[in-house]
Amino acid sequence: MPNLWADQRFRRAPRATVLHLLRASRRAVRAERGRHRVSRPVTVYPILWDSGVYLPNQELWLDPRQARPRAVISHAHSDHVAPHSLAYATPATQRLVSHRRPSLGSVTGVPYGDPIMLERCRVTFFPAGHVLGSAQTLVETDFGRVLYTGDLKTRSGFTSPPAKPVPADVLLLESTFGKPHYRFPDAGEVIGDMVSWCRSVLDGRATPVLLGYSLGKGQEILSALAAEGLSIALHPSLYGVTEVYRELGCEFPAYRSLADPGAKPTVVITPPSARRNGLKEVVGAFKTAALTGWAMDRSLKDRLEVDAIFPLSDHADFEELCCYAEQVGATMTYTVLGFDEELAMHLRRRGLRAKPLTAVDQLRLF
Repeated sequence: MPNLWADQRFRRAPRATVLHLLRASRRAVRAERGRHRVSRPVTVYPILWDSGVYLPNQELWLDPRQARPRAVISHAHSDHVAPHSLAYATPATQRLVSHRRPSLGSVTGVPYGDPIMLERCRVTFFPAGHVLGSAQTLVETDFGRVLYTGDLKTRSGFTSPPAKPVPADVLLLESTFGKPHYRFPDAGEVIGDMVSWCRSVLDGRATPVLLGYSLGKGQEILSALAAEGLSIALHPSLYGVTEVYRELGCEFPAYRSLADPGAKPTVVITPPSARRNGLKEVVGAFKTAALTGWAMDRSLKDRLEVDAIFPLSDHADFEELCCYAEQVGATMTYTVLGFDEELAMHLRRRGLRAKPLTAVDQLRLF
């Protein structure tokens, strides 16, 4: 079973594929727009997928999972970080990476909106809305503008600004929740349901334990409880990352480390992997709730063996992804990771030219 926690995407086995550069100036694609047919020029770029996106003309990798000579790290989650010889990230991502992996190689911090001038391209970061410091990456080349979203969220969150569309010629779009089934309810309603559940667990003389990754989801859960007046304890790994968030300017309600002595907390927030590590000895009877976009799957509660599930996600849902692609207005959209084939199919049904990046060697270009 794939790892469902904290909205980690289903990942297919990596397969290297290359999209060969064509002379696109004489080529066009006809797109149906109402009753009119419109011809648009199509620019095709050399792009490679091999456990990450590679732009060979620019000698630049985007979120590769293996160490590379030069790469962009879109955010500090471990599946997007590797010991590259040289890496670029936002200052917040740089700080979070140094906290979680202090022995990692060189990471250069570059603020949102400040361009990096490299050979044959200019690179600029824009907010991605996923976690603190997460970035979309715009690569401007002689052939046009390539936008890689990384993990994306366009809804407002507590700890990171939402992603906004960046005009581009080619869009590389994450597809974690790229099926119509994944349409999330209003976050305010979800938080209200979560708080009501916590109150009911407390009324039953047990401790509510909320499960979320130590980077991103845990801080969003903590922020969501700000107005509730609860005594909140964080797992030590989550506590450490939250201290870095505070250092970077985020504000939270009062909290303490679960490892510190003190009265029994009202609510515990912990990573999913730590929920069975001696919690009963610390808090007594408890009940668990998972907060994840995968909660849209009815069977998730039983599969994860938790008492409750709430669809609170740090990713864009299906409709957000489709609307985002439409607003970017790219000539070509490549879907990456997650439900990439399904999302590309639905984007084509909405009139966009789209294909999974892992299948571009099968793409008939016209």
